[in-house]
Amino acid sequence: MIKLINIITFTSLIFFGVLIKSCSSDVEKIKIFNTYVDAVNQNDVSGALATHTQDAEFIIPGQEAIKGREELRSLLQWDSVLQSRIMFTDLRVHGDTLITGAGSERNFWFEGIGLNSIAYGPGTRVVFQGKLIKGIYPATLHSESRLEFELRFQEFLIWAMQNVPEDLAQLMPDGFLTYNSESASDWIKLLEYYNSQNVN
Repeated sequence: MIKLINIITFTSLIFFGVLIKSCSSDVEKIKIFNTYVDAVNQNDVSGALATHTQDAEFIIPGQEAIKGREELRSLLQWDSVLQSRIMFTDLRVHGDTLITGAGSERNFWFEGIGLNSIAYGPGTRVVFQGKLIKGIYPATLHSESRLEFELRFQEFLIWAMQNVPEDLAQLMPDGFLTYNSESASDWIKLLEYYNSQNVN
């Protein structure tokens, strides 16, 4: 009987030890992701980059994948110039993956085409490797936000193809955005011109 109690006690200690370790790991992942979000919102490129692995990737729906620290650095520099602000709710951890609830993003680029912000549905995934982020996979846009984005961007594209086709071709080679600080600065200038020509 004593041996049985000792076995049960030992087994319970192992179980609670694993549970505590798991909870601690989950909290750490949430902390690291929040560090990344805070760095982006403070335009701290180095701080945001420091939360990622060397071969990290960022998948932007409809765009070519961002892979490796140098490409990621360029994306973060784009975000910095455009003063990007991101927010996510309801962070949950499952194994090596953090999953968010709904999210939102705003920056000068979205404002330039007439959007205060865009809204992501729940399900953005952040995959970890140890204590660093291995990959970020944003959820699709909320349906209303997606429709509004498509409308506003289409209006801009029509104007740009009619008025500044060479500038548009330079900023969107092969139909894709180029993510770096220089491109972000050029977009700000073009969108300022776009809005100056479309004042109601």
